[in-house]
Amino acid sequence: MRNRILTVTGILLVFGIVLYILGVRSTKLHISVAAEPVVCLGGVRATLETCASGFPVTNSLITTGIVLIILIVAILAGTRNMQMVPRGFQNTLEAMVEAFYNFAQSVDRRNVAKFFPFCASAFFFILVSNVIGLVPGVGSIGVCVPTAGLKEAAIGAPVADVTTAEEPAGAPDFFASWPLSCEKGTTLIPYLRAPSADLNMTLAWALVSVGLIQYFGFQALGLGYLTKFFNFREGFMAAIVGILELISEFVRIIAFAFRLFGNIFAGEVILVVMAFLFPYLLPAPFYAFELFVAFMQALIFSVLSLVFMSLATEAHGGHGHESHSHGETAAH
Repeated sequence: MRNRILTVTGILLVFGIVLYILGVRSTKLHISVAAEPVVCLGGVRATLETCASGFPVTNSLITTGIVLIILIVAILAGTRNMQMVPRGFQNTLEAMVEAFYNFAQSVDRRNVAKFFPFCASAFFFILVSNVIGLVPGVGSIGVCVPTAGLKEAAIGAPVADVTTAEEPAGAPDFFASWPLSCEKGTTLIPYLRAPSADLNMTLAWALVSVGLIQYFGFQALGLGYLTKFFNFREGFMAAIVGILELISEFVRIIAFAFRLFGNIFAGEVILVVMAFLFPYLLPAPFYAFELFVAFMQALIFSVLSLVFMSLATEAHGGHGHESHSHGETAAH
């Protein structure tokens, strides 16, 4: 079996080298830091990344809807005919959820029931979002938008006439003559793009995560949760540490958002660069690496949220369990 795999791989590599030497490759590789609007509903395009007016339907927004549909369909399919002894797809879903739940219990068994819904939702949503960006066709199939005449414009400002223009001479593009390829003077705007490569999505998850951290902190400790940030009873150094803790809460928003966005976007850039240098077989190992990154980034985001939520329920000085029990007694 191993010899067969090596033989097929060698044949593909030789075939790819021959095609590369013959110039069978694409030189129009496009990637944008910002999510690009596929269409501007009720308006017109100002630049490749913005609409002068109307509602921008971006490629990451479309993919986000697809991810939600995938998750909903998976849940419905796994819970349609539930059995005491799970089989098939139900067994797969239960194994995945149970594995994450057991891991969450090892972090904070006392509060796992409160933290698990959000952390599990974040993990599975981000995981599917990351993986879907590696599906062939995502990021490479889209609409051709004329680039001549597009300029930076304020919202509501008129946009210059869009006309085609000749691109500068460069390396020949073998696929330029194909029926579905973009003509000269146009740029490809993909229909689909990984939602995690859009800073808007990662920032939204970061805001929700940090917001829930504060909510669970106040829920467990009441106004005593503020002593974590404003501690003036234990001396000057304790007050400074409290201020640093307050700053760190805002820094977490940036860290959550940019860590996820940066890793997924960097993965897209690596795959584009590898496809430009040698599109045949060379990107394959990087696809495998990006699958690992997709899983790890989803796990890191959800686990960090879980850990920070757990820490938020502990009172200053490490007496979280006593404070929590006193709070429950007072509530009753």
